Amino acid sequence: MTRMGIFDRNGERLGYLEGDHVYDVEGVHTGVLREGVIYDLKETRRWLVDGHALTDLQGNVIGYLGDSVPDEPLLD
Repeated sequence: MTRMGIFDRNGERLGYLEGDHVYDVEGVHTGVLREGVIYDLKETRRWLVDGHALTDLQGNVIGYLGDSVPDEPLLD
């Protein structure tokens, strides 16, 4: 399955998206993507996805979905 990197506006890796599941850089499952909205594991809306743009709930761009990432955890 393809993993898309999740990056902030400065290009720093925040985690990755694998299918509809969101993981942090250590590989910990932190949320899900449903219908353009990323929810945390408590079902709280956290971010919106518009194409490859990642926005806060007010629509301000805070990052992007980028290139695929390796299959192992992303420890820097």
